[in-house]
Order: sequence, then structure tokens, then C-alpha cells
Amino acid sequence: MYEFSTSTLLLAFGLTVFAGLGTGVGSLMSFFHKKFNPKFL
Repeated sequence: MYEFSTSTLLLAFGLTVFAGLGTGVGSLMSFFHKKFNPKFL
């Protein structure tokens, strides 16, 4: 099968977690933003 090093797997999972957190923070910001402003999106 394939052989992956630990650092490669940690990098992949780290990037995935970072992307997920960024998406979550952005969606919370747009959800709790009071005024509708197309420029904000």
C-alpha cells in the first residue's frame, strides 16, 4: 500500500482543521452581522 510519514499526515490534518475553522469563523461573522451589506459578503 501507500506509505505516509507522520509529518505529512499532520500537515494535511492541520490544513483541513485550519480551513474548517476559517469557514466557521466567517459564517459566524456573517450570521451575527446586524445590517445587510453586500460588500461585507
